[in-house]
Amino acid sequence: MELFSKVPIIPVLRKIPYDKSEAIIQSLIDGGIKVIEITMDTDKAVEMIRETKMKYGAEILVGAGTVMSQVDCDHAIEAGAEFIVSPHFDVNLTKYAVSLGLLVIPGVFTPSEMVQATQYGAEMVKVFPASVLGPQFIKDVKGPLSNVSIMCTGSITKETAQSYLQAGAVAIGAGGSLLNSSFIENNDWDALTAEVVEWINAVK
Repeated sequence: MELFSKVPIIPVLRKIPYDKSEAIIQSLIDGGIKVIEITMDTDKAVEMIRETKMKYGAEILVGAGTVMSQVDCDHAIEAGAEFIVSPHFDVNLTKYAVSLGLLVIPGVFTPSEMVQATQYGAEMVKVFPASVLGPQFIKDVKGPLSNVSIMCTGSITKETAQSYLQAGAVAIGAGGSLLNSSFIENNDWDALTAEVVEWINAVK
């Protein structure tokens, strides 16, 4: 949990090319990233998680995203994932992951879901899609639910990320707005690293 708030930008690697995954992840680490999420709907996600964990496990936390079922959860654990993230809140999936000692971050959209998720053992929740609700929602909900740790994900940009953190979120999940597709297509890893640095500086 500490690493999430230490560097609160969490890259979400969704459907990235497997043959470029190592270069992408190295660029993220070079920029200062400490936690990454590899989504289970990515081609060869299990292999990607396993290889990333083996190579970079001493430097970063590696988690699995878009975990939709207990089967996904099992595959993620077998690959070495240290946390799982879902776009939704599933009571049984949350209880199952918690029983295995995993940090589980279910997707929520209402205060009721936040409370229920924490009651079933979630140490953090993902407000998704956060851009629909906005930073004011986070600020308002953190009043009565100050004990709930929130990660915000969904169309958050470099320019808006800080406002969510100031409102009370502990981390920001960043997908395409951070992982610029042109950088990846052109193998411009220096540009990707520079973009990461800009994101991190933007939330200091």
